[in-house]
Amino acid sequence: MGLALVALLAAGPLLAGCSDAQVQDAVNGAVQGATDGDVSLGGALPDGWPAEIPVIDGEIKFGAGNTTNGDQGWVVTVASSATDPLADAEQKLVDAGFEVDTSASANVGDVGVVAMKSATFKVNLAGTPDGVLYTVAPA
Repeated sequence: MGLALVALLAAGPLLAGCSDAQVQDAVNGAVQGATDGDVSLGGALPDGWPAEIPVIDGEIKFGAGNTTNGDQGWVVTVASSATDPLADAEQKLVDAGFEVDTSASANVGDVGVVAMKSATFKVNLAGTPDGVLYTVAPA
């Protein structure tokens, strides 16, 4: 998960010169192959997104779900104009009964990572001033 997050964060600046359509086409092709097609490139949470995991207000830019060995997992990115999208996402999860795992949380410049868990799910949040990436797996 950590390697995937680093790759995602590193790829952002590389895609900055591409049009939205080019980026969506590239991401769509790669992710559909990896997730058997359960992909949303904007506007909606992926199929099966757990109701007990609230997301921040904003525009859903990407969502995907996948089942591996019988376990369902999801990835969602939300663009937000909030002052601190990561803090907002963390608070929504705390309010929903999740606990912060401080040993797996960090900040590097404008990027922060917060690991959270409930009895049912583990949620890793990666946030920038522009939004939050949610990665959800069974606990």
